[in-house]
Amino acid sequence: CGSTLRQTMFWVPASGDIGVGVSILSYGGGVQFGLITDKHLCPHPQEIIDRFEPEFEKLLLVTMMLPWVDG
Repeated sequence: CGSTLRQTMFWVPASGDIGVGVSILSYGGGVQFGLITDKHLCPHPQEIIDRFEPEFEKLLLVTMMLPWVDG
């Protein structure tokens, strides 16, 4: 109790015929993403991972274009 975690991670439970699970965890000013896949339903998970950063760059750009609200 009362200690700061240095690193965290969790995974979405995989069951049945779910091919992809994505976890998003925000803690201590950072955000971590996890990806778990069924190798038969999604044999190339790196292709998904490679698309994360460009999409978040787009979200950042759109967010920076929004009006600044102070308070």
